[in-house]
Amino acid sequence: MKEFMTFKSGKFYFCDIYDEAKINNLLVRAIVLNETVVDLPILPEMSSHLEPNIMYSSISGTAMIEGNPIIGDDVKRIAEGEDIESYTQKDKQEIKNLIKAYNWLSGVESSGTPFVLTEKIIKELHKIITHDIPHENNVPGQYRNGLVYVGDKAHGGKYTPPKILDDIKNLMNQFIAWINSKEIIAIDPFLRAALAHYHFCLIHPFWDGNGRTARILEALLLQTSNIKYLPKELSNYYYRNVDDYYIAFSKSIKLKKDVTPFIEFMLTASVESLKGIKNSIIYFIRKFTLRDLYTFQRQQKAITKRQFDLLSLLLDNPVNFTLKDLLEKNPFAILYTKVTTQTARRDLKRLTEMGHLTISEDKKYYLNLHVLG
Repeated sequence: MKEFMTFKSGKFYFCDIYDEAKINNLLVRAIVLNETVVDLPILPEMSSHLEPNIMYSSISGTAMIEGNPIIGDDVKRIAEGEDIESYTQKDKQEIKNLIKAYNWLSGVESSGTPFVLTEKIIKELHKIITHDIPHENNVPGQYRNGLVYVGDKAHGGKYTPPKILDDIKNLMNQFIAWINSKEIIAIDPFLRAALAHYHFCLIHPFWDGNGRTARILEALLLQTSNIKYLPKELSNYYYRNVDDYYIAFSKSIKLKKDVTPFIEFMLTASVESLKGIKNSIIYFIRKFTLRDLYTFQRQQKAITKRQFDLLSLLLDNPVNFTLKDLLEKNPFAILYTKVTTQTARRDLKRLTEMGHLTISEDKKYYLNLHVLG
């Protein structure tokens, strides 16, 4: 831990002290899950589908934490050049800035050594994030000189960050030296990224855009440590659990010399997000393998062309359905419009016996993704 005396705000603590009993199990789980995700075989087709979806939803999530209402699907539309009139110009500009920031992030690769964070990088990111966003005081890339309040009573109370420019300049200088120190670089990247996120927000160096900048800095330190997909996905978890996110900050601020609450929250977010990412990749792998299985069984004439088409349709559109749905509702009716009820029933019986379909308690059929185990 490092103490620093400011001119106007008393002692400031750069703290890496935490309750190992609460943190170590979570940290091990995060490390193991990341190693699993890194080792999973993923084809370019899968990666090209997964990565943009994570990015668009993450951009929406990190912006929504700050009150921006634009959802992930609309982030994609904006990224493709569409102007959505139902949103304000400010909200759209925030999203455009974040798209640019995330594209910058995607271009930074792991070098095999810990990433060295600099004030220049932080200021450049802040310029991108707050470019052309109207604000009474904020100047993109420049530290503030004035009083701000962070938080509210509902989330553990208000916090007053250092308020004068000299203190902020000195603290940012100390922050960079500390986060790049041998002591902090030596700890696990998950912990270093969480500490960077927390202490940057504690200093709150800019008038606007501090949260968005902090979350991208955290993502940057994770990504350059060969942690896949998670760096961008975390913002989604933070948004979905935004009350706990703010409370974790407040609890750590009150403890001053113990950052357990925030690190515990960040690692919980990492574990849950990595589990979701792992399941998504496994789902893609299962789909690819099942498609290959269906093709092989069709070539061997173990299934008919219609049965093959039905399985392929369900693979791309996984829904529960009844025999009646098969005969009357699209998209199934396209395959079964000229088929008798008896033939449709026979198809379902055959595919169920082969393990391709399963029947739910409410007598609906659905695709069995685990037919191969």
